Formats: sequence, structure tokens, C-alpha cells
Amino acid sequence: MRFAKKLEQRPSQKKAEEEKEVRQEHRMAGRDSQDLKRKEEEKTKRLLEERNREKEEERAARQRIKQQIAMDRMERAARYAKTQEEEKAARQALLQARQAEQEVKKEAGVRERSTRVRIQFRLPDGSSFTNQFPLQARLQEVRQFVVQEVGNRYGNFSMATMFPRRVFTTEDMNKTLVELELAPSASIVILPQSSWQRNAVVQSSGSGIWTVLGTILYPLLAIWRFLSSFVFATPSPRESASRGQSHAQSNSHTSLGADKAKREKQSTQTEEKRPKEFKKDGNICRLRTQEDSEEDNNTWNGNSTQQM
Repeated sequence: MRFAKKLEQRPSQKKAEEEKEVRQEHRMAGRDSQDLKRKEEEKTKRLLEERNREKEEERAARQRIKQQIAMDRMERAARYAKTQEEEKAARQALLQARQAEQEVKKEAGVRERSTRVRIQFRLPDGSSFTNQFPLQARLQEVRQFVVQEVGNRYGNFSMATMFPRRVFTTEDMNKTLVELELAPSASIVILPQSSWQRNAVVQSSGSGIWTVLGTILYPLLAIWRFLSSFVFATPSPRESASRGQSHAQSNSHTSLGADKAKREKQSTQTEEKRPKEFKKDGNICRLRTQEDSEEDNNTWNGNSTQQM
């Protein structure tokens, strides 16, 4: 009986053991799944932590880069400002140096102008040239300079100023430029003289006594000219011949009076026909000479007197 009971109990025990083993396996499988799940959670957590750490590192790196860029900009701005200040200071120093140099040059120019006279010479052909002379130079030195420059191009010539109108004479040659009021600058016109003008000057200088006599007899000659204008409308051939002979013989008082009367009459007739004192060539105005017009009888003989 016992054996039969034992045989009956063995399958039930075996079944219970199998169930126990199954339950253990289930428990083991549950524990394994929990461990696996826990491991997966830990792995996921580690990945998240690593990712967050990487993001933080990237953010910190970007922040450091931004700070570095800002610092670089500040340094460049400081260097630029410093460079600008240095350049500004250099420009100011250069400007001050130039101003000082200009002031020195200006003072030197003023000192030089105070001791030099600048004269412009205007030639009959319209050209001109300029030169500077010492303040105490004489007009004779100026004339010698003109002779060296123009040579014999215009022969004998005289010098004159236009404003005010003045023709320099031989007496002016020994005067200084200051005495002649040509400082600090002036413009001198060169006036060439024709051959008949030079002869007239020589004759007038050689017959000074006749000039004195003509001055004494001038009132009588004026009365005679007034009466002859009414009595003698046209001169006779004899009178013309007499006047020609009296012009040839300058030692006769009567011929001197007739010649002077003739010149006075010609001066009266040509007074209204006198041309302008200046001739315009394009944009250049110059004084008239004998060669400018055959009808111009008013000439200058080199000094301040005018010849009729």
C-alpha cells in the first residue's frame, strides 16, 4: 500500500517540482527583464547626460568665442582710436609746421620786398619782362638792364610810366627808385624814338639861345599870328620861300619868328585831330609812336617836353 501510495505521489511531486521550476524560471525571467530594463534606463540616462554635457560644452564654447570676438573688437577699436589720435596729432603737428614755415616764408618775403623793387617793362610789340632791383638802385641801372635785354632792337629809347603819365628825363637817371616813387612795384613803358626825333633833340639842345630869344619875342609873334590870320588868308610864294630860307638859316631873328609862327599854326590846326595817346593792339594798350600814324605830329623827344 505504501508503495502504491508512493507511486501515486511521485507524479504529483514531479509535477509540483516542475511547476516550482517554472515559477522559478518565471521569477528569473522577471528579474532578468527588470535588470535589462534597468540597464536600458541607465544607458538612456547616461546618453542623456552625455548629450546634455556636450550641449553645455558647446554653449560654453560659443560663449567663449563670443567673448573673444567682443574682446578682439574692443582691442581693434582701441587700436583704431589710438591710431586716429596719433594720426590727428601728426596732422596737427604737420599743419603747425607748415603754418610756421609759411609764416617764415611770408616774413622773408616781406623783408625781401622791403628791400627790393619789382618793375615790369612793357615793349612796343606788346611783350613784357620783369626784374627786381635794389631799393636804392638808380634809374640809370634800370636803363642799362633794359639795354642789355633788348639790345639795339629799338635804338635810342625813353622810359615812361602810364599811371601817372610821366616820361623820365636825363635828370631822373641819377635818382633812386624810391625818389621816383617806383617802389615797391611799377610798370615802365619803353618808348622808341625815330631818327628825326633824335635830330630834333640835338638841334633844340644846340640852339638854346634861340629858344630864349623865341620866348622873349613870343608875345610879338602871337600878335603877328593873330593879324596874319585875318590879313593873309593864303601865303604867297614869296612868303613860302622866305619861310623856307628862314628855316634853313636859324641865326636870323625874323626867320625864327616866322618858323615858330608856322609851327604854332600847324599845332592849332592839328589840335582837334590829335589821336588818342594809347593804341590798342588786340587786348594790349601801348603808347603811340611816330611809326603808328603818319598824321600824328605830337611826339615826345625823350624828356618831359612835347614837340609840335
